[in-house]
Amino acid sequence: MGKRILSQVEIQNETFKLLLKIKEIFSKTKGKFYLAYGTLLGAIRHEGFIPWDDDIDIWVLRNDYECFIKYCLDHEKELLPYKLMHYSTNEKYIYTIARFIDTRYEVKYSNAKEYGLGLFIDIYPLDNFDPKDKKIYPRINRVNRIIANAGYGKFVKNKNILKTIIKFPIYHLYYRHVNINKLLKKNDLLSQKYLYQDTPFLACLCWDQRMTPFKKEYFNKDCYKLFNNEEFLIPNGYDEILKILYGDYLKLPPKEEQIGHHFYDVYYKD
Repeated sequence: MGKRILSQVEIQNETFKLLLKIKEIFSKTKGKFYLAYGTLLGAIRHEGFIPWDDDIDIWVLRNDYECFIKYCLDHEKELLPYKLMHYSTNEKYIYTIARFIDTRYEVKYSNAKEYGLGLFIDIYPLDNFDPKDKKIYPRINRVNRIIANAGYGKFVKNKNILKTIIKFPIYHLYYRHVNINKLLKKNDLLSQKYLYQDTPFLACLCWDQRMTPFKKEYFNKDCYKLFNNEEFLIPNGYDEILKILYGDYLKLPPKEEQIGHHFYDVYYKD
C-alpha cells in the first residue's frame, strides 16, 4: 500500500502548527518575524490562508534571523520533531533561505534534488539594501541563477526549443557538478554587504532575483493581524508592500487562476 498524500487542508493545519512553534521560539530569542508574501496577503484578505494556497512564508530582519538559526542549532534535540533546514546544517540543501520543518512528514518534489525535506515554512532574511550599488547585486543574481539551475533534480525543458537545445549540454556538463553549498555560503555573505551600514531599504537579496525593495519605515512600528484566529506581527506598511507585490491585492484573481503553484507532495512518514 502506497503512502498517503496529505490533503491541502491537512497541510494547512500542520503548517500552522509549525508557525506557532516558530512564534514560541521567537518569544525566547526576543526577536521579531513578519508574515510575508502570500501569507501576508492571506492575513489581510482572508484572515488566514489564501483558500487555494497551503504554504507559509515569513520575513525576519537579518540579526533576528541569525539569532533564530543559532537557537535552533543550540536546541536541536529538544526541538524535535521540528528542525532547522539551512545550508550550514545540511550540505545537500539547495536554498539560500532557511526552512523550519516537521520531520514527521516528507516532501517529494517533482523537479528538485532530494535533501531530506519535511513539511516546512520558508524563512526569508531581510538585509539592508542600496539600489545605487550596481556591482554587488548583479553578482548575487548570477549566483542565484546558478544555484536555481543546479538545484533541479533533472533537466527542465524550456518552452523555447532553441533555448532547450542550448541548455541541455550546459546542465549536464556544468550544473550537475556545481557545489551548491559553496555558492549558498557565498551569496549569503554577499547579501550582507551592508549589514553594519544604514540604508533606506530592505530586501531579501539572497532569494529574490528582482530584489524587490521595501522602505525600512514599513517595518518600524508593531502591527498585528489575525491569521487563523491567532495574532501575528505584520509590517505596518503592509498596504504599500502588497501593492508592490500584487497590485490590486484585495481583488480575487479569476477562478481559473485560483490554484496552488507548488511542485511537491507531502506524505506521512512510515
